[in-house]
Amino acid sequence: MRHCTLVLLVCCLLFIRDTLGQRIIHYTQSDELVEMGSYARYFEDTSNQLTHQQVSRLPDSRYADSPDKILNLGFTPSRIWLKWDIHNQTNEPVYAVLEAQDIDYIDAYVVGEDTTYFVETGVLRPFANRYFGTNSIVLYLGKAPKQLYIALKDMNGLVLPIKLGTVRPVMHKVYRETMINAFVIGVMALIALFSFFMYVSLRDRTFLLYALHVVFSALTLLTFEGYLFDLLWRDMPYMNNGINSSLIRLGTLLTSIAFSAAFLNISAVRPYMVRAYQGVALLAIGVVVAKIMGIQRAEMAFNVIVLVTFLSFLGVGFWLYRRGFRPARFYLLGWGIYIVEILLLILTLFNVISFDHVFTYYGYQIGAVCQATLLTFAVMDRINTLRDGIRQAQELALKRLEENEQLMARHNEVLEKQLQRSESSPTDDLQQLLRMIRDEREKVKKIPIPTLEGVLLFTAEDIVRIEAMGSYSTVHFTNRKEMVASRSIAEFEQVLADHDLFFKVHKSHMVNLNYIMKYRRGEGGTLVMTDGSEVDVARRVKPDFLKKMGLEN
Repeated sequence: MRHCTLVLLVCCLLFIRDTLGQRIIHYTQSDELVEMGSYARYFEDTSNQLTHQQVSRLPDSRYADSPDKILNLGFTPSRIWLKWDIHNQTNEPVYAVLEAQDIDYIDAYVVGEDTTYFVETGVLRPFANRYFGTNSIVLYLGKAPKQLYIALKDMNGLVLPIKLGTVRPVMHKVYRETMINAFVIGVMALIALFSFFMYVSLRDRTFLLYALHVVFSALTLLTFEGYLFDLLWRDMPYMNNGINSSLIRLGTLLTSIAFSAAFLNISAVRPYMVRAYQGVALLAIGVVVAKIMGIQRAEMAFNVIVLVTFLSFLGVGFWLYRRGFRPARFYLLGWGIYIVEILLLILTLFNVISFDHVFTYYGYQIGAVCQATLLTFAVMDRINTLRDGIRQAQELALKRLEENEQLMARHNEVLEKQLQRSESSPTDDLQQLLRMIRDEREKVKKIPIPTLEGVLLFTAEDIVRIEAMGSYSTVHFTNRKEMVASRSIAEFEQVLADHDLFFKVHKSHMVNLNYIMKYRRGEGGTLVMTDGSEVDVARRVKPDFLKKMGLEN
């Protein structure tokens, strides 16, 4: 009896040891995804030579337990082998979905009762090796998997969220991520097109630099999510060798420096900072070259350069905002959110924080779309600020011009009075001189026409007629061109009260009397202008018009 009790106790202890020692995934709910990271054990193959058969024969003591839900293996030149023990308690096949799409080499070895196979995949392997033809790598484990071995090797930081589930939750997750990424890329594409259109329209290079920055940011996201491989070069995995990714990220950094320098006008407010940013750009180029040559630490150095550069943008923007540069507020918001998300991503690569919440998992998407949207507001606000400055300068110039015209008019009046006093009955020559003075006074008198872009000045000789258009007006010129003015015809009537050449013949029309080619009699009558247009004369103003034109008889 004592012997049986001892045997039973030993069996219980062995069972407890095995249960605690083995981190078995018991998958029970077919509509859920299970995080696999906390169940993983890993082994570092420093030789990079072990095969999957050799690794599968290693004792459990060679493996170390993963401390996190999200596998974060840091920067290492070794190949990392991961091992899981899986018990599927549903009647459906299960799958493992790897949510990091930019890992260079992924070797998977599945051991199960109904399926056992080995597959080589990753971004440097043919796209056809993937079980599903999507940017996310999905491994088929069968209905009764026992062990799953995955080997990872990448020149960048190894961060691998991986989940287990049946086909429905797996495909739902892939679909949801595709929709989120499509939305982000769509927003960035629209912003890039809008910025390029504004550059073509206004010839402001700030819009061009911003459009290029948004394009490179979108390409960075497409690279991280594996869409460039999926959409552009499925048959050319060598295109994912890290060079393209590094060059795209370098382009994102360089365009951000060029855009920020132009937007904040750093060359004018802090010229020495332009040289400092040029030095940062050269340093970043050198680090990327080192990374392409295979120096492992270059990736970490590049991330530090990016973070320090973006933080400097915040510092300069805040300084300018304190000095009254209004557009810097949206600039600060855009870069602030973007930098916070980039900082979170970098901290996950250094294993400081976890990768299992929305602000790190979708960090780049959140930062990119917020930055693109808010910086668009910043650029437009900058344009409005510049327009306000131009408008104020034009108003000041217009005020000075009006003062000069008033001074010239007073001088002409004094000259007329002196000429009239010099001879009580003016001769023909004197009358001709007086007419010339009046004509010249009309010629130099400018008519201000406000538009959405500012205030433009024209002489009376340039304008044929003014046509009402609600609270706006359409000004028709002698060259058969027209322009919409942000002033009603009633306001034009007040402005042109001192101009004898203009007459309001209808509630919706003012005409220049010098450009009337023909008058047709009628209830009110019709005017034929030199530009070929016909303008009706209102019955109530017909007597005054005929008197003005000397056509009373």
